[in-house]
Amino acid sequence: MTTLPSLLLPAGLLTLAVLALNLPWVPEASLEAFLRVFPWVVLGLGVLLGVRFRRGRVVFALLALALADSALRSYPRAPASEDVGRFAFAAAAVLLPLNLGWLALARERGTLTGSGFLRFAVILTQFGLACLLWMMFDRGLTALLERQFLPTLLVPTAVLPHLALAASAFAFAATAVSWARRRTYIESGLFWAVAASYLALAAEGRATTAYLATAGLIMVIALVEATFAMAYRDALTGLPARRAFDEALGQISGRYAIAMVDIDHFKGVNDDYGHNVGDQVLRFIATRIAETDGARAFRFGGEEFALIFPGTSRSEAVSALEKKRKELADDLFAIRGDDRPKKRPKRVEPRPVGPPRLHIKVSAGVAEQGGRLLKPEEVLRAADEALYRAKRAGRNRVCT
Repeated sequence: MTTLPSLLLPAGLLTLAVLALNLPWVPEASLEAFLRVFPWVVLGLGVLLGVRFRRGRVVFALLALALADSALRSYPRAPASEDVGRFAFAAAAVLLPLNLGWLALARERGTLTGSGFLRFAVILTQFGLACLLWMMFDRGLTALLERQFLPTLLVPTAVLPHLALAASAFAFAATAVSWARRRTYIESGLFWAVAASYLALAAEGRATTAYLATAGLIMVIALVEATFAMAYRDALTGLPARRAFDEALGQISGRYAIAMVDIDHFKGVNDDYGHNVGDQVLRFIATRIAETDGARAFRFGGEEFALIFPGTSRSEAVSALEKKRKELADDLFAIRGDDRPKKRPKRVEPRPVGPPRLHIKVSAGVAEQGGRLLKPEEVLRAADEALYRAKRAGRNRVCT
C-alpha cells in the first residue's frame, strides 16, 4: 500500500526537472553534459534492478521510454518540409502512452520468462514496424497520425496531434484505474511516468530528454519503494513486518516497554471457518492493535504482534493494552461473506439471517527495560515469557 509521501515524491521530481530546465542560472553546458549521461544511468540501473527483483513491467516501461527518446533525438521535429521528423514525433507520441497504459493494466510476469520475452518482442517490434510503415506510406501515414478529429471545444489549443492526445488520455485512465485497483508503488510510478511523458512530448529538444529520463527515474524509485515494502511491510495486514521490528529494536534507547500480543484460539478459527476468515481476523486485529495508545505495532509472525512503547513505563503500557483487550473482548467480529461488498452500500438491505459473528480475544505480555533487563533482546524475551504466562493463566489477559 502506497503512502502519501511516496505518492507525492514523483511530483517533486517533475518539479525539479521543470526548475532545472527553466532557471536562468543553470549553466547550459552543464545541463547538456548531464543529459548525455543521465538517461543511460537511469536505464541501466532500472533494468538491473527490474531483472533482479523480477519487475518486468518496470523494465519494459524503461525500454519504451528509451526507444521514444532515441527516436525523438535521432529525428527531431523539423519544419513541415521534413516529414521524417514529423512522423517520428507523431508515432512516438502515440506508441509511448499506449505502451505505458498497456503495462499498467497488465499483470506482472517477470522479465526472463516466456511472457517477458513476448512483451520485449512486442515493444521492439514497434520500432521496426514504424520504420516499415514509413517506407511504405511516407507522407500519407504522417498525415493520418496528425489528423485532427476531436471537437475544437474539447481541445482548442492542442499541443499534440489528436491521436496522441487520445493515447495519452487512455494512458492516464489506465494507470489511474490500475492504481485504484492495486494501490502499489509500481502503479503510482506508472501514473506519474505518463504525466512526465506528456510533458516530454509537449516540449522540444533537451527538455524532451529531461522529462523522459525523469519518467524513467520515477519508475526506478517506484521499484525501490516496492522492494522496500516487500521486505519491511507485511502484505496481509499492512503493518511493519518482522524485519522492521528487528531494526527498530536495534535502534531503541532510553526508557521503553515491549509487548507481545497473541490472538487466542486462532487455530480454531482457521479450522472452523477456513484460512480466508483467519486472514480477515488478522487484518481486523492488526487494525485495532495499531491504534493502541503510545505504541508502534508490528506483525511478528503468525498470529503474534509486537508493540514497542517508547518512553513508556510498564504500568502505562499495561494500562493501554488492558483498554485495547477489553475493547476487543466486548466487540463482535462479523465474518465477511463471499457476496459482501468491499465498501458499505448507501442503503443496506435487511437479511433474514445476519453474518456469523465471533468474539475475538487476545492475550498479551509486557516487559520494561530496566533492572536485569538491559538489552532489547532481554526485554523482548521477558515480554514473550509474560505472554505465555497469560496463555497458561486462562488467556484473554495481560501479564507482566
